Amino acid sequence: MVRLTKTLEYRRARFLNEREPLEALARRAWTQFPTQAERIIVSADNRSICGISSRDFGENGFAIHCARYTDGQSVGTIPIEPAPEVNIGEKAPDPGENFLNSDLMALVKGNHVICMNCGRNAGSLRIYLQRLFKRANFEETAEQFELIRIANADMVAVIDAIGVKQIDLEVGISEAAAGELINPLGIHGPWQDVKRHVVGAFNAITARDESIEQLRLAERGTVTVSIKVPKGDLQVAKEGLDEFSELIADDDEAESFKIHLRNGNFIRPSEISVSKKVRLQAVANSVSVFEAWDEMIRYLEELTENRQIEA
Repeated sequence: MVRLTKTLEYRRARFLNEREPLEALARRAWTQFPTQAERIIVSADNRSICGISSRDFGENGFAIHCARYTDGQSVGTIPIEPAPEVNIGEKAPDPGENFLNSDLMALVKGNHVICMNCGRNAGSLRIYLQRLFKRANFEETAEQFELIRIANADMVAVIDAIGVKQIDLEVGISEAAAGELINPLGIHGPWQDVKRHVVGAFNAITARDESIEQLRLAERGTVTVSIKVPKGDLQVAKEGLDEFSELIADDDEAESFKIHLRNGNFIRPSEISVSKKVRLQAVANSVSVFEAWDEMIRYLEELTENRQIEA
């Protein structure tokens, strides 16, 4: 039996306005669209995400399984007979089917989300649900949510104990956006509220570093901004860390950040988020969805027992 290592991530749905939780919205959408053919969301590049199954676990939450595919796309085959060179073959899907490119799975309980393969920053899951809610003609506020990363309490304790020297933020940014970040009056455009939080995080951690002026010269690409943390001011550092772990790391234009500790070590985003490695049985080119859902329920229970989930 082949088993694969997968990562379960904990996210929290945060809505722009108070409303019914994400779990209730997902249940309503699945009820409104009873077949997988009705739960297909197609992107501009013709890639699709289809809600292929779900399970209602009652008080343990609502679980979904979505498949990613491209309509009509063939798959490559590799000859295994010994030969000096071989060519990649091609197999087309049969009528009425498509090949699975990848999939995503999630368990939603209230606004708590355990997800797997949900895309960078859980963006695939968020976009899929937002578009599904739009198709269901839910009120507009149902689409206005983010799936934010939550800082690992143990890692925050390490940071408090050792102290932070500086935070390096690698930002993909244009010159125009740089001007808005440095001079945040009249913020608008795709960053919207996220840019306000960026500025807030800068100000929360320390006075603006002179090196941030490099942003003024940025063309489209990646720029590293180093934010120095005042020595001994660990509470300020922690507050700034919360901003980064919940907002900056989830911004589509923020590729990564590195937190430098005063003992010479550093922490990356994957280490600061609440997550867990699990071993799951391989099925086709995915894993057992039922085993994955069971592990998600178990992980959510562990997080509740460890008091890492808000009431």
